[in-house]
Amino acid sequence: MSISKTSMKQYVLVILGLSVPWKYEIEDYIYRRQICTHIIQAVEQITQSITKDIGSGLALVLYEQGYFRHAEELEVVVLEARQRVLGKEHPDTLMSMAKVASTYSQQGKWREAEQLEVAVLEARERVLGKEHPHTLSSMANLASTCWNQGKWSEAEKLEVAVLEARKRLLGKEHPSTLISMANAASTYSQHGKWDEAEELQVAVLEATKRVLGKEHPDTLTSMANLALTYWNQGKRSETEQLEVAVLEATKWVLGKEHPETLTSMATLASTYLQQGKWREAEKLAVTALEARRRVLGKEHPDTLSSMANLALTYSEQGKWSETEELEVAALEARKRLLGKEHPKTLTSMANLARTYADRGKWSEAEQLEVAVLEATKRVFGKEHPDTLTSMANLGSTYLQQGKWREAEDLEVAVLEARKRLLGKEHPDTLTSMANAASTYSQHGKWDEAEELQVAVLEATKRVLGNKHPDTLTSMANLARMYAGQGKWSEAEVLEVAVLELRNQLLGTGHPSTLMSMANLARTYAGQGKWSEAEELEVAVLEARKQLLGKEHPRTLVSMGNLASTYSGQGKWSEAEELKVAVLEARKRVLGTDHPDTLMSMRNLARTYTDQGKWGEAEEPLLAVLEATKRGLGIEHPDTLKSIANLANTYVEQGKWSEAEDLQVAVLEARKRLLGKEHPHTLTSMGNLAVIYWHQGRLSEAEELEVSVLEARKQLLGTDHPDTLMSMGNLARTYAEQGKCGEAEELEVAVLEARKRLLGKQHPDTLTSMANLAVTYWNQDRWGEAEQLEVAVLEMRTRLLGKEHPQTLCSMANL
Repeated sequence: MSISKTSMKQYVLVILGLSVPWKYEIEDYIYRRQICTHIIQAVEQITQSITKDIGSGLALVLYEQGYFRHAEELEVVVLEARQRVLGKEHPDTLMSMAKVASTYSQQGKWREAEQLEVAVLEARERVLGKEHPHTLSSMANLASTCWNQGKWSEAEKLEVAVLEARKRLLGKEHPSTLISMANAASTYSQHGKWDEAEELQVAVLEATKRVLGKEHPDTLTSMANLALTYWNQGKRSETEQLEVAVLEATKWVLGKEHPETLTSMATLASTYLQQGKWREAEKLAVTALEARRRVLGKEHPDTLSSMANLALTYSEQGKWSETEELEVAALEARKRLLGKEHPKTLTSMANLARTYADRGKWSEAEQLEVAVLEATKRVFGKEHPDTLTSMANLGSTYLQQGKWREAEDLEVAVLEARKRLLGKEHPDTLTSMANAASTYSQHGKWDEAEELQVAVLEATKRVLGNKHPDTLTSMANLARMYAGQGKWSEAEVLEVAVLELRNQLLGTGHPSTLMSMANLARTYAGQGKWSEAEELEVAVLEARKQLLGKEHPRTLVSMGNLASTYSGQGKWSEAEELKVAVLEARKRVLGTDHPDTLMSMRNLARTYTDQGKWGEAEEPLLAVLEATKRGLGIEHPDTLKSIANLANTYVEQGKWSEAEDLQVAVLEARKRLLGKEHPHTLTSMGNLAVIYWHQGRLSEAEELEVSVLEARKQLLGTDHPDTLMSMGNLARTYAEQGKCGEAEELEVAVLEARKRLLGKQHPDTLTSMANLAVTYWNQDRWGEAEQLEVAVLEMRTRLLGKEHPQTLCSMANL
């Protein structure tokens, strides 16, 4: 008697289904994983003929391994059989409905899950009563689904009801009551109510220790939950301490490769990553990934999560190729296993888009982010938290591409939605405010940007406290904004405060501390405090070399910053040597067309220009221009900047007509794209005026410079560095026209402002003194001219050295 292939597969499934263990020790996980492949091979063709008892076991195996679609099919078979045999409201039938709902949730089918869970809840209330344990479990499941859809108010309402009922019926320390407390704490966290979350989680932890023991798995879960809340509160050391304890305990209680142990490893790796401990993070992430591949299989959801985590660790270390390779693999696997629009698939797409953006592949990043946004709108709705995050990500990519209007439209929409849904002081709302402020500053809307950034800082202080990491980030952002406006003293005060707190809280070698040192160094450089800037930048560079390696992106940024400081001190050879090294490293690590590589080429060209090496400067600038045209388009902000840089080089070479053609093209493009009064447009007008000045077209130069000055006074204020520069340029034009009185009036005003704002010894103040001396000379006021020039020479000699180019210029003038 022959047996058909279908019958043989059915017999195999019966044997496998009966063999499924319903325990959760590591050997049980391993066995279920081992039989999963055989089940998958047999189950697709004969799902309908499987009995409910066998189907439940098979569904468990498939569910654990992430085959949620197949698990769903089996659970539906079991559900239909129980409805037929037992009736629609039998407890076992309702249990099956709950399991089907769970498979829906795992596939991101939140609406279908919610529909089933509501039906189960209503049936259990009717059959068992509103406070039966199974009814309360249904309420908890429904709360979880509401939570996943961003319906946090509904989730909180359900969870509080469950918690109160379980306290009353089961007691405050019953395991089910403690689970409800933990769930409610999680919802509080999503609302940004971290103090309330902490209070509940501490209570849960103390109770589980007392009832179940210090090393019971539920106690360890409570510790892990509390650690996450500590992290959100900025309590980094407490977080790490708890997570290390959880990992050690799970290793001892459950074994080194138990799924819960591996989850603890992954969580601790993430904490190390956030603290800048990249080597420790990578070591743990690699261990967790290899173990999950071995225990759970290469395509288990947890294994794919480990791949994503390791990719993030590589990304932080600038290992872009390894990052992209892992993220592409995770994305393809999730598409295959979960579907193209599963939440985790969309997360993988978003991660890959961020990596593309980091590598300067803006079009690829934008394409993915648009796809993610459309999918999240379709799957979750227009105002789901994940949808808003997708909008924010796309806005960031638009901003990087210079699409400021598109970026601003998205960021304002996200901000308004988060204010309405989460409240004005929710952490996500504050993040949106900070993003919008950044975009406003790119537009030159300094007042709007500053207003938002100050509001963010005040709110984070109030909600999180003066020393929370997010508060310090807000302070640093505001300081950078002040620096961008030339408000150096305000920037310095904030940056010193941030640096001191980060030193105290995070340690001198933490990435955030090093970033603060670098920011403060840039502010010192902006004020002409070259020695202070150099000292900080050397320290940052050495620390980053040691912690990150010589070719890490942040190390290369430090080298570039130090090179700029050398340039400011007239140390051209040291600056050139560093900039060449940075350029070669970026070509090797990032590729010739990466935005950071092109920036290095521009920086090197500037150093050549400072040394009068016009031919050497022109070559890299032409290469940058061609690359930006090719990669970004003719009218991208970076392309226009490249054209303007090349035009400036032509000016220095006396190629007036070539320079004029380029600057006119840039000016027209910026007027059209950004508006007549955008800071970049005004810069183009100023550059064109300089060309007219060199050509002797003084009336045309004057007309442009007057327009620029009036616009900058109105937009930036009379004391902004750009405004003062415009006043100086117009004064020079007046002087050339013989309008010495008008020139003197402007130059005295510039000099007084710079003394007040920057100090008497700032390089820009000394330049103003030298310019005024020239005007005195032209008026035959020899004594006053000499007095100023002597003062300038003495200060430049003392500050810059006898052989600095500006010192030599002062000697020549005198």
